[in-house]
Parts: sequence; C-alpha cells; structure tokens
Amino acid sequence: MNQSLRILHIEDVTSDAELIERTLRKSGIEFEKLLVETKEEYVRALHEFIPDIILSDHSLPAFNSLEALEILKQRKTNTPFILITATVSEEFAVSVMKQGASDYILKDRLQRLPNAIMNAIGKHQSDNERRIYLEKIFASEALFSKAELLAD
Repeated sequence: MNQSLRILHIEDVTSDAELIERTLRKSGIEFEKLLVETKEEYVRALHEFIPDIILSDHSLPAFNSLEALEILKQRKTNTPFILITATVSEEFAVSVMKQGASDYILKDRLQRLPNAIMNAIGKHQSDNERRIYLEKIFASEALFSKAELLAD
C-alpha cells in the first residue's frame, strides 16, 4: 500500500494509544491517526476526518465499541472496524464480529494488529471493486434491455 492510511482510533487510555501507535510504526505502515475519546468526537471524525479504518477500545467512560459500530452501520459505510481490547469473552468477540466488526485484537497480542489492518483494508477494497463491477453489469444489462425494447 503506497498511500498513508487514515486511522480513527477510539481510546481513552493514553498509554494504550501510544502502544498501538508504536506497534504500527514498527510495522512500517504509513498512517495518519486521529485519537478520539467521546461519541461526539467520533461522529465528527467520521464526517470530517473520513477514516480508512477504525480501531476501537471496547469500553470508554460514556461510550463503547458496540455504540461506535452501530453509528458506523447507520452511516451505511463499510469502513473496516477493528475492536482492540484488554479482555473480552470469546462469545462477546463473536457477537461483535457478527455485528460487523472486521476483527478483534487483544491488547496483549498487538503484534497481530498490522496484519489485521492490512487484511481488513484489502477485503474492504475487494468488496468495493466487486460492488462497482456489479453496478456496471446491472447498468449495462439495463441499457441492453432498453435498446431491445426500442428495437421492437
């Protein structure tokens, strides 16, 4: 990937945010990161920062990853969303994935994060290319059908 990723990071613990940033810098990923702590900052960042990927801690004082994911879904965007948390049950992680998260990473296993980001971005790009391809096929079929009707 040649361009710099725009990463929106939802985290309220400065040391955790710094650790994640250090992990990403060591991996060689080029990125610009915006750190937010509140729902209001998050919503504003979705609109103004327009992230390529979202990294989210699960629980913040007045906001959590499930709310962040729901807000993202309401915007009808398929921006990749990765949950990064200290402890969650396997059932909770599966639940978050079913709700649309691309992946989840435990904070004590951050070495997985760069690959998780690249995989999520790659899937996102493939999904977008597939959607565009299908839209072109449907448009072409519609034009063909219209031309057939006019020819009759």
